[in-house]
Amino acid sequence: MFKVLKRVRTLIALMVVVAMLPLASVFAEETEFDPFEKSIREISDALDNNQITSEQLVKYYLERIKAYDKQGPTINSFTNINEEAIEIAKQLDVERQSKGTRGVLHGIPIVVKDNFDVKGMPTTAGSVALKDAYPVKDAFVIRKLKDEGAIIIGKTNMSEFAASYGRLGYSSLGGLTLNPYNLKRDASGSSSGTAAAITANFGVLGLGTDTSGSVRGPSYVTGLVGIRPTLGLISRGGVVPSSLNFDTPGPMAKSVEDVAIALSFMAGVDEKDDQTLAAKGRIVEDYSKSLDNTALQNARIGVAVDFFGDNAEVDTITNEALKKMKEMGTELIPVSFSETTQYLWTPIIGPISEANFKVQLEEYLKQFPESQPRTLEEIIKISESPEVLNSATPVNPASLDGLKTNLKQAAFKDTPEYNHLVTKDIPKVRNEVQSIMEKENLDAIVFPTMSCPASPRFDKEDPTYVCEAYDTYAASYVASATGFPEITVPAGATGEELPVGISFLGLAYSEQSLLDIAYSFEQATNARTLPKTTPNFEKNVDEKPKFKDVSSYVDEIMYLTDKGIIKGYPDGTFKPNDPITRLQAIRLILKEKGIVDFSDVTNPGFVDVSPGDYGYEEIAKAAELGIVNGKVNAQGKRYFDPNGKLIRSQAAAILVLAYDLKGTYPTDFKDVPKGNWAHDYISALVANNITTGYSNGEFKPNINISRQHFAAFMARYLDDHFKSTK
Repeated sequence: MFKVLKRVRTLIALMVVVAMLPLASVFAEETEFDPFEKSIREISDALDNNQITSEQLVKYYLERIKAYDKQGPTINSFTNINEEAIEIAKQLDVERQSKGTRGVLHGIPIVVKDNFDVKGMPTTAGSVALKDAYPVKDAFVIRKLKDEGAIIIGKTNMSEFAASYGRLGYSSLGGLTLNPYNLKRDASGSSSGTAAAITANFGVLGLGTDTSGSVRGPSYVTGLVGIRPTLGLISRGGVVPSSLNFDTPGPMAKSVEDVAIALSFMAGVDEKDDQTLAAKGRIVEDYSKSLDNTALQNARIGVAVDFFGDNAEVDTITNEALKKMKEMGTELIPVSFSETTQYLWTPIIGPISEANFKVQLEEYLKQFPESQPRTLEEIIKISESPEVLNSATPVNPASLDGLKTNLKQAAFKDTPEYNHLVTKDIPKVRNEVQSIMEKENLDAIVFPTMSCPASPRFDKEDPTYVCEAYDTYAASYVASATGFPEITVPAGATGEELPVGISFLGLAYSEQSLLDIAYSFEQATNARTLPKTTPNFEKNVDEKPKFKDVSSYVDEIMYLTDKGIIKGYPDGTFKPNDPITRLQAIRLILKEKGIVDFSDVTNPGFVDVSPGDYGYEEIAKAAELGIVNGKVNAQGKRYFDPNGKLIRSQAAAILVLAYDLKGTYPTDFKDVPKGNWAHDYISALVANNITTGYSNGEFKPNINISRQHFAAFMARYLDDHFKSTK
């Protein structure tokens, strides 16, 4: 509400010839930007438009990690923080200003599962035995992301050596990662830390690895999108192996678009990873470029009926998702797999993985000096040492038994029985799935990613958990065994507010089609929810800037400052009585509207505003939106006069045009009769309780509007709290 009801409520709009843009002089060059829940493109645009720097971004995420990961709910998603992240961000900021941007990932902070090699940081795979294992170079995919300007803010906790053995997201190095949606539940495994970190907004994008569900499961239980790509689409070079017959990295993010962007930069042929050679010529340059939100219209999707029945809430949410797809025009066809394919762990994935582990891990460990463990026997010995067993986070006993089993089963590798599994049984499963899809002419097969919600953490009971499954990951094994791609996308939440997602499975190298289908579903449902344990930071009222030259309209000015629309000068002043220019008004309005992309503006044809001029893009955008038209000079040419000072009637016109305000309430101002050109604009502001006149019944439309008055009108338009009453 206005403090001085009878004082002219200076308006905030320009006239037919004016436009609206942020008060260039009212706020600093660098405006406030809130990264919370923002997408890669939104943050990239903010960086490009100097709304935030990469250094500020990194500091923002480090503050959230400190507040929520290491204290408060203590999510415990990180094992190591990159001590060089801030310095790297500073360098990328300088490069952006001097040379331009490398691309959409330039200066974007990401998190990485602690089984990727990152030079300068240890690669532990969650094992305390590898706490000092520093790689000599980056993993292939890490190097690709760094080359694009991505900043690794830290490495995330994981199930030790990517195998959970009943303790999902637990490791002897990092302890237990909690699920931000419910601290009594786990974040699945084994990419638990990455999943928890991204959903808690500790970074923009996360990297995980998937052997038998380790990207998809954690993404599912933390409300994220995660993709397991075709085996070989992304290199495993420089990644701690679990079983190379099934291992693949995969991106995890809050949206399909972000996952598509990440996949575009992660995919690539690595001559040192033979599995990637088959991808040559089959990789899409930019999976995000043409995402299709109509992909589910007329699509044929198979419904894998074998993976229902273990939890009523999961089934209900999945069936609601299927109903929505059908409403969108999708044709749903029930499909069923053979008994073997319904549960592939025991007959195929388990035996192959156990046989591979020792040989492949030790091949990876050869890069480290002799002072570091280089054999599975050494790792087991350290894991069984009194120092580790008596620590706060000893090795999971079941995991220790699993390592010993892997040691024994190494002899099974390359035996006739092993080779039969690899050369006969896996192709048989692959042919089964492919035959079903080809016979039914399917675009994908859909099913609940996991058959139950997030499970209780191993160290606490939760009687609310209901699950009838022998193995909630059973559906995940199909993509793992066949090498086919699968994407999980949020579909809803249980009564305990735990996320539930659905998966789309496709044939080899069908990532673009799967991304389109997932994007179509995501855009139609908007099913992602936010965890309550890691909310956005609340603004501290005591930290509001105090402009030393502002004594009136303080609430309105502080309101706009809090929203990041205006800032003052470096000397702590606002200079409220300086008149506002047309260009400044245009910029302020466009900023409030969230318009930051001016790449497609059309030349408005003003003789005094040319491409390359300061503010040209904003003026062109305002003209395109119909907010301003310009004036006509004596020679009949249109001009804009961006530095011209706004009078109150012009400001009224701009505000009305910018926000399409309605209202015919008569002004009754004796200096604004009905025939005055500004009468209707001023009347609309009065009708919307944004402005009033002076106590003598005048409006004084030709008096220049001050920055303070402009700020007051903007605030009053944006929030009813500041609007005067009649």
